[in-house]
Amino acid sequence: MAKTYDLVIVGAGPGGLMAALTAKREGLDVLLVEQKKDIARIGRTCAEVLITRPNCDKETVTVEGERIIFHDNDFSIPYRGPWVEMKQLLRISPGGFRIILERDETPVGRILNKEILLENLLTEVEKTGCEIENETMGLKAENVGGEVVVTLQGKGGLREVRARLAIAADGVNSRITHGLGLNKGRRFYGTPKVASLIMEGVEPTYPRAFIMFQGKGHSGGGQAGYFMPKVPKKSGDPELYEICGYSEESLGKFMTEGRFSSWFKKAKVVRKTSAVLNFYAPIAEPLSGNIMILGDAASFIEVYNQGAIMYGFRAAKAAAKELKEGGGLVDYVNYWQYSYEYNRPEKMVEAIRTALGIPTLPDDDLDYLFAILEQRNIRSYYDEFDAPQKIIAAINGHLPRIRKERPELARRIETLFTSTIEEMLKMAMGG
Repeated sequence: MAKTYDLVIVGAGPGGLMAALTAKREGLDVLLVEQKKDIARIGRTCAEVLITRPNCDKETVTVEGERIIFHDNDFSIPYRGPWVEMKQLLRISPGGFRIILERDETPVGRILNKEILLENLLTEVEKTGCEIENETMGLKAENVGGEVVVTLQGKGGLREVRARLAIAADGVNSRITHGLGLNKGRRFYGTPKVASLIMEGVEPTYPRAFIMFQGKGHSGGGQAGYFMPKVPKKSGDPELYEICGYSEESLGKFMTEGRFSSWFKKAKVVRKTSAVLNFYAPIAEPLSGNIMILGDAASFIEVYNQGAIMYGFRAAKAAAKELKEGGGLVDYVNYWQYSYEYNRPEKMVEAIRTALGIPTLPDDDLDYLFAILEQRNIRSYYDEFDAPQKIIAAINGHLPRIRKERPELARRIETLFTSTIEEMLKMAMGG
């Protein structure tokens, strides 16, 4: 008779690894599957940031020694790698004017090396004796007779495994979520594609900043995207930086012809990455029978590394409670609805409005607007909610002046501030 696991987890990113680690510590019999050969290898574009804003998704995360502490959920994980502390967030117009966001003494965010993070988590999972299968893809999960049947495709071909519960932690383009029909009726916003170049030898004017180059003038047509430091695998290795945009062609123009081309005279590309993202609204109830949907698979865009870890911890705790006494699955859904900030539509609109909407303004208008906002520094974090609120408040505070000096720009801003997410994404992607 085939074995029935307590829990099958599809996907061994930060969320899946944390779920496996927590579930094993709770005494569950767990199978963890991952399609990559090297679980700790990152092959797609990822910012790799730890958010330092207190109460982000109802959790405050700090670093103490070689551990990352999750204060509200009361657990910690190891991270034995270097950090880069970001000092500023900059949004720069084509003319070089800046919106500056920073803190007085504390970093606006901390950049880690995600491969080290995954290596450290994987080591902890392996210590528990958890059964792990790499090079194995989770194709679908079905609720059958009070259990879950998961169809896997691995080196030995197709097979089915049974479990009392399952967790889909297979990322933003989740096969499990799609197969369960959870994307039906879920608002779809588009499929942005991004390309990234990771380089050494870059000589930026702002070496410890996350920078968004906004406006078409930076790259001769399309949006240039973001620029940020990256963390090498070892202290003492050459400094690394990443530039990310909607195409490698636009990035090439930015680095060779743009206002900041001098930064890249000695740059050497050491790695190229990309990502294709299906933008959906969050799943309001990330549960189908005995299958929990975890992290990016249930989110709008992503939950960041710390969100994946936090929700992995909560999903595993919920699984243990469900199997031991009942009520755990309801707890998981309630926590997701309470904590994930993108579940509130107004938050989503604010984030998209400043990240993707404002950059679509004409370059001359961006220079004018950024020149006004450059006169004050805004206190905020690397964050999708606090920073947009404060940028929007700063723009609104100057609207009387803008209406007087540039009435057409004022009308554009007012139109933008009433646009839908779909309209802003379409404008941002050149539609």
